[in-house]
Amino acid sequence: MRQPTYVLASLLLLLALSTNVRADEDGSYVGYDAIVSELKASAEDIPKPAPANDWEEVALHAGIGLSTSLVSFHLPDGNSGSGLFKGLQVSGGFNLFSRDMRAEAAYSSYQHESFDGNMGGDLKEFEARIVYSPRTSTGMIARLGAGLAARYMDITVHGSGRETAYNVSTPTSLLLFGLEKKVGKSIAVGPDISYRSAIGGATIDKTSWDASLRLNATF
Repeated sequence: MRQPTYVLASLLLLLALSTNVRADEDGSYVGYDAIVSELKASAEDIPKPAPANDWEEVALHAGIGLSTSLVSFHLPDGNSGSGLFKGLQVSGGFNLFSRDMRAEAAYSSYQHESFDGNMGGDLKEFEARIVYSPRTSTGMIARLGAGLAARYMDITVHGSGRETAYNVSTPTSLLLFGLEKKVGKSIAVGPDISYRSAIGGATIDKTSWDASLRLNATF
C-alpha cells in the first residue's frame, strides 16, 4: 500500500518540476521577485504631481530710483493748478511663487516745488502693487501692474499778503507699465510709468502721471 503512494507523490513532484523547467525555457515563467521588481519600476515611472508652491521661485527684490510726479489739483477756493514733483523712490518686494509675478511696496519722497507763480507744494507717497513681469522676445522684462497708493500733499498759496495752506491725504488707484533690462546676474534697470486716480471726490489731488527710473536688485 505504501509503494503506490510513494510512486504517486514522486510522479506529482516530477510533473511540477518539468512544468517549471518548460516555462523557464520558453521565457513565460516569471518569479515572485521579478514581479515585485517590475511593479516597483512601474510605480517609479509614474510622474509625481508638481508641488502647488515652487519655493525656488520666491526671490526678494530691492530697488532705488529717481521719480517724478506730474499732478493736477483743484483747490476749494476755485483755483486749480498743476506741478511737477521730483524726488527719490525706494521699493521692495518678492516673487509670488513665480518669476513672472511680484508683490511690491514703494515709498516716494519728493522735494519742495514751486509752481504756478504763487504756489508751492510737498508730496510723499506709499504704494502697494501686484506686478506681472513676463520676459519678452527681445530679452526685456515687461512690467504690468495695478495697486493702491496713499498720497500726502501739502499746497501753499501766496497772495494778497496772506498764505493759505491745504493739506490732504488721498487714497488712489494706480495702473503701471514698465520695462526692465538685466545688466548683471541679479541687477536690472528700467523705467516705470504709472497713472493714479483719486478714490473719492473729496480731495484736491485728483490725478497724476508718475515716472521713475529704477535700479532693481534680486536676492
